Amino acid sequence: MTVNEWIGIDAELFYPYRKIITKSGYLCGTSAATTFLCYYQDHLMPTIIPAHIRAKGSENTAALQDLLRVIIQPFDFPTLSFQVAHGMSRYFSLFHLPLRARQTPLGGLTRVIKRIDQGKPVIVGLMKLKGSTYGNHWVVAYAYKKDAVGNYWLKIHDNWGDYQKIVPASWINGTISLA
Repeated sequence: MTVNEWIGIDAELFYPYRKIITKSGYLCGTSAATTFLCYYQDHLMPTIIPAHIRAKGSENTAALQDLLRVIIQPFDFPTLSFQVAHGMSRYFSLFHLPLRARQTPLGGLTRVIKRIDQGKPVIVGLMKLKGSTYGNHWVVAYAYKKDAVGNYWLKIHDNWGDYQKIVPASWINGTISLA
């Protein structure tokens, strides 16, 4: 691995999702799932979102975000990895997709690296107790690097309006990817 070199998906591919934001409450799990599914639809699996909910390449994600909110966070409470993963798996079942979400409830840097090396983004939980300035928050990671002293960093879509934020990987507290 080269030191201080980003490995992963080009940040500009996340530009279309810059308007997927958490406007209020604790809906970051829903927002991260929306970003994740939109990326999959646009770049990896066009049928992961039915066209009547979101057209491939569209910046209109309101219907998808509303649907995911009902499935993942119907009560606007903070979420844990199993809730977001279970909600996404329910979404896949609803549309008869042969997919399921996989969660790592603690840590997850190995999963992040593995998925990003495969060209796939990962939903990542950030934890306040690990130093996250976001508090406990869900984001989508799409690139990583290792610095000269051995620390890992992630490029993320933070669903607070920054689609190319850089955060320390030490903040990771769980991941969600596709199994």
